[in-house]
Amino acid sequence: DLEEAIKWWRKAADQGDTNAQFNLGWAYSNGEGVAKDSEEAAEWFRKAAEQGHAGAQRALKKLESE
Repeated sequence: DLEEAIKWWRKAADQGDTNAQFNLGWAYSNGEGVAKDSEEAAEWFRKAAEQGHAGAQRALKKLESE
C-alpha cells in the first residue's frame, strides 16, 4: 500500500533517512500516492542529496533541468 509506505517514509525522512527522503521525492515527482508536486519533490531530493545520496543528486539535477 503506497499511502501506508509514504506515511512511514515521512517519519523516517523527518529523522534524516536519505533513502526515505529519496522515496518521498520520487513519490512527489511522479504523483504516486500523493499529489504531484515538483517543489516538494525537489525539497526531499535536496535533503537526501546534501547527505550524499547519489540517486537523489541525479534526480534533483534532472528535476531542476526540466
